[in-house]
Amino acid sequence: MPTLATPQDRFRGCLLGFAIGDALGFALRGLPPNALRRAACLADDFSPRPRGRFEKGQFSDDTQLLLATAEAVLSQGRMDGKAVMAQYSWLWRDGVILHPPLNLNHSIQSFLSGVPWMSSGANLGVCEPSCLSRGAVIGLWEERVPGVVAHRATILTVPTHKDPMCAAACAAFARAVQLCLGEEPQTPLAFCQALAYAASASSTQLADELCFLPRALAWDSERAMGLLRTVLVPSKQCQEEPGIPEHVAPVLLTALFAMMRSPDDLRKAFNMVLRLGGAADVSAGMLGALFGSSLGVGGFAPRLRKNIRYGEHILNAADRLFLSHQHHHPTLAETTSPSPSSRHQRLPRR
Repeated sequence: MPTLATPQDRFRGCLLGFAIGDALGFALRGLPPNALRRAACLADDFSPRPRGRFEKGQFSDDTQLLLATAEAVLSQGRMDGKAVMAQYSWLWRDGVILHPPLNLNHSIQSFLSGVPWMSSGANLGVCEPSCLSRGAVIGLWEERVPGVVAHRATILTVPTHKDPMCAAACAAFARAVQLCLGEEPQTPLAFCQALAYAASASSTQLADELCFLPRALAWDSERAMGLLRTVLVPSKQCQEEPGIPEHVAPVLLTALFAMMRSPDDLRKAFNMVLRLGGAADVSAGMLGALFGSSLGVGGFAPRLRKNIRYGEHILNAADRLFLSHQHHHPTLAETTSPSPSSRHQRLPRR
């Protein structure tokens, strides 16, 4: 019987898991889904980036923004949209952020020109998924109250994404992290209903899709994933972007589906997402964060833990976030692992 993860190790597993999933997908960016479906197992080790530009185990801007969000929360002791934008801007001016999306460039430029942080974000209709990684920090650090989670998701997404669906998806991801950290057994139906409740404050459309998601578990996986990639995405965008479109809804839903479809096998779940291509790096990052929140660092293969870039820095950030969480929320009971007898009911599980 493996040792069950401690609360602090689960914080570590969440951040490290996001980076691992992101790095697995980052190396595959730009490859057509047909080629990915024919490839051997994509989740066993990090592939070198095509053309050799980046080192093995390099993650994308999504993990960079996750770590920047954590640093902003640690410096302020609270969720502060202005502090988050200041942190992003510092990295952006130094050219640190890898391939920043156009809307992030525009938002940071607006902020640096004097536009208030709550007004600097992209216009309604822009639902690009780079905002989603912030949900991991909210889920780890913030109180486990759906209303609080929804409010904090709005604070952290509005500086770059004004569309409420972005806040809804971020809130759902944050709530999913909290449920994977917790000890209460979760059926897929109860799990998705809890996420829908957190999302409903910002988007009833996404909340409805989350409530419907458990039904997709009765479908063939390939069919389900093919349909999920189109949910709430404009038809033109689906046609123009092969794989998972750059939209918060399918990125969130494919990650959650893969976790629920394969709760015992992270490798299989990663492959399910990575073979879709497109924005699979964000989806795989979220998937890794959820598994890590449940299993801790030991839930990932040793070669992945060893070869992820800046692994020690990621673990250090997780440790500091855990200590800050304990300091600022002293009344919250420590997260503990469930007993072995109930563990088979949880999502995800080993």
